[in-house]
Amino acid sequence: MVKFRFSVSTGYVGSEKSEIIEIDDEDLEGRSDEERAKVIDEYFNEWIWEQLYTGIEEIEE
Repeated sequence: MVKFRFSVSTGYVGSEKSEIIEIDDEDLEGRSDEERAKVIDEYFNEWIWEQLYTGIEEIEE
């Protein structure tokens, strides 16, 4: 397992979220640096959306 620290913050005090994520060696072995970066980005994108609470609301004028 390869470990990465993922973090996100809005810049406000106490808003930082950080977590160590493990990625299976099999997901990264034999890949070029570019391919490894893509795999890591996929893990990060999934992780970050799990940390965010978002919403859209239409406002009638």
